[in-house]
Amino acid sequence: MKILEANAGALTNYEVVDFLRSKGAAIDSTRVLAQVSPSEYKVYDYLVQTAACNQTREHINEFVDKCKIYGLAKAEVLNIINIRPTSIIDIYTRVFFLEILLVEADLLLYNLL
Repeated sequence: MKILEANAGALTNYEVVDFLRSKGAAIDSTRVLAQVSPSEYKVYDYLVQTAACNQTREHINEFVDKCKIYGLAKAEVLNIINIRPTSIIDIYTRVFFLEILLVEADLLLYNLL
């Protein structure tokens, strides 16, 4: 993987897992052969237990496109992707003006879950 632009912005947890996998990170016993530092393995071990292990780039891009109509901040969308809330209450705690958005959007955000 080649770095195109340093400090281009925040990454999703999926992007971090994908990057670590491209460096050779895995759960199996071949860890000693990979070019991954021990601290990167700790990050990898944590992230594979989160929603990031089941996400795909296509699903993330689709979700980001659907969120554009709500005018969410990039940080809010990133937070929702990383946490992958399972209820409207989980979203409510992560989006600043959710009550206004939900009224304006006729509760369509709930359908994105």
